[in-house]
Amino acid sequence: MGRPILLLRLEGPLQSWGVRSRWSKRDTGPEPTKSAVIGMLGAAAGILRPDWRSEEEPCRRLEEWDRALLFGVRVDRPGVIETDYHTVEGQMWQADGKLKTAASPSGAAPAKGLIEPPRTEETWREYIHDAAFLVALEQKDGGRGLLDHFADALGHPKWPLFLGRKACVPSRPLLDRVTEEFEALTDALRKEKWSAPRQVAKLRCYLRQGSHKPCHICARYGPSGELTAWIEDPGGDYERPDAIRLNQLRFYDFRRCQRLPVPTKDLEWSVP
Repeated sequence: MGRPILLLRLEGPLQSWGVRSRWSKRDTGPEPTKSAVIGMLGAAAGILRPDWRSEEEPCRRLEEWDRALLFGVRVDRPGVIETDYHTVEGQMWQADGKLKTAASPSGAAPAKGLIEPPRTEETWREYIHDAAFLVALEQKDGGRGLLDHFADALGHPKWPLFLGRKACVPSRPLLDRVTEEFEALTDALRKEKWSAPRQVAKLRCYLRQGSHKPCHICARYGPSGELTAWIEDPGGDYERPDAIRLNQLRFYDFRRCQRLPVPTKDLEWSVP
């Protein structure tokens, strides 16, 4: 018997996993972030966002989950990152429900009650089209109580679940299973069934072991016959700004991770 591991399948027409999203530019990373996945679990469990205008201490459960869990993600189908250009017209509303006030040309505070005139706001929002990811979560203490809690919440979510943004609806249930058939998180990412690309040409590209012909998939995600996975590792070579630390400015802490190549030669696979 191995270690308890929670497996999630994140698949859908559109996904968006912001890394440096600010104001009118909303980017996406090439794969789901740890903070986004834990936030999604929080939505399933019914945890409210912190209200920084309140004097009450915010719920720190998401931070506790972040520290208690090891996170890994495998890119089964990388998809294509596309940018959606928007224009929004009219007056802008603030988070407190009030209309945004106008800034004076001098930079000084505007007269009290002066409302910003209607204008057009441009926004750029990135999405990953037709991607599939395998997410694996493991408790650092080797237990499974927290994983079973997540599985129950995902089976009966308190609020609707999305793949990063409300426009990104999953095409299948997020929960795969909680299993003890793998010895470690790396073992799960290397051996769990692969959700392969639908197009035959892409599938052949992955399975063409040893080939070095150029391909837009292989160019970004490694040579043919290989998937890419990322696993949380304190001694890893890469740094990700997606460790949850609740604060009013929505700044995140850093965590280290390691790239894990996954050969497709011996992987079981299925086409959704």
